[in-house]
Amino acid sequence: MKGKTFFNKMTGNLALKLIALAIAFLIWILVTNTNNPVKSSLFTAVPINVINQDSVADIGKVVELDGSGTVNLKVTERRRTLERLSRADFYVEADLENLTDMNTVPLTVTCTNAAVTWDEIEISPSSLKVTLEDKVEQAFVVSVSTSGMPADGHAVGTTEVQPGRSIYIAGPQSVINIINQVVATVNVGGLREDTTLASTLRVYDKNGDELNENQLNSLEFKDTNGVVINDRSVNVKVDLWRTVTDVALSVKTQGTPAPGYQIAGVETVPSAVSLAGTEEALERLDGTLEIADPVSVEGASENISQEIDLTATLAEISGLKLAGDTDSVVVVEIQIEKAGDETLSIPLGDVELLNRPENMTLVVTPADMIAITVHALNGDAEDLKAEDVKLTVDLTPCAQEGTYELPVTVELPEGYELASEVTIMVNSQKQPEDTEPMTETE
Repeated sequence: MKGKTFFNKMTGNLALKLIALAIAFLIWILVTNTNNPVKSSLFTAVPINVINQDSVADIGKVVELDGSGTVNLKVTERRRTLERLSRADFYVEADLENLTDMNTVPLTVTCTNAAVTWDEIEISPSSLKVTLEDKVEQAFVVSVSTSGMPADGHAVGTTEVQPGRSIYIAGPQSVINIINQVVATVNVGGLREDTTLASTLRVYDKNGDELNENQLNSLEFKDTNGVVINDRSVNVKVDLWRTVTDVALSVKTQGTPAPGYQIAGVETVPSAVSLAGTEEALERLDGTLEIADPVSVEGASENISQEIDLTATLAEISGLKLAGDTDSVVVVEIQIEKAGDETLSIPLGDVELLNRPENMTLVVTPADMIAITVHALNGDAEDLKAEDVKLTVDLTPCAQEGTYELPVTVELPEGYELASEVTIMVNSQKQPEDTEPMTETE
């Protein structure tokens, strides 16, 4: 009797209970679609993985991929599932064994998330267009590019690519034909001793642009022994040299000045340079670099100024080079004066400045020393000293803004005369109204 009562309770009002169950299911569907609705998301630039390339290599061909080598994926799934996905969760494959007569390869895609099935993924484009080309091989020289700066007192001396500076690259003829340069880049920042560094080869075309990943994937890299260079990885041995500063420059002259003239002095600008070298080369240098090419003074009756590139000089000395950003070009200045002439350098502070304008800022060139050349009228003249000479400059024109070339009045002791006129350049500018007047020449 009790069992019948329980059965009656369970089956009583069955229609009403079924209606309640249906309503509950609809509410669940509504809540689910509201909180976790089905949506679509786009994943762009998903790379294509090409497999079984040997299937075309057997016929002496290689595959050149058309396009970017990537696809776009449209995935339709629940919002919460989509939020956990990234481009790395998808694997797109092109199997060359499925190459069609139209030179296309169907693409397949899988997802690491088991909740995403193949029918929920829309791939665009759905196939990979390829071009079959003849396979060619060519030798290239690997150059080394360094970045960063070694520790103070050191510089990169020599670099050596291991297993060798020459390599072979095989691949589609269209790609091989555009290769211009193969570079191994290493960072030498902070190095204090000779080191071997790992590097990945970078390949540049004739426009200076780096080959893209598709082009690189179509190439094979081998050393001169035919050993495959996996992942384009090589080692670069970096030998460091010691750097020295203030290496004096020595210049030789050849020939004879014009009759009655002589060499008064030889200088270089700059007067010294910074070099890097092996210990043996620096020891042989002994603090002075002698410029290889002499400067001709044959028949000269006036000063000579000549640019010389130190590259040729350093090329003749093993284990030596310019350090850092040192300019390889120096200027050699040779002073030619008449026999009996003498050149004196007078400090600018010893020059008397007349009629200095007020409220003007003056900048004088040269800013330190004024050179004057004098001629002895006879051989009995006493030796001339800088303090025996008086220089004056009239600054009256500098009352107006501008740049002026002003004559320097030179008073010499008896027995001497001025060999050439002396001038200075003065730039004059008004001072701001709220500043004190300048009391000294800048």
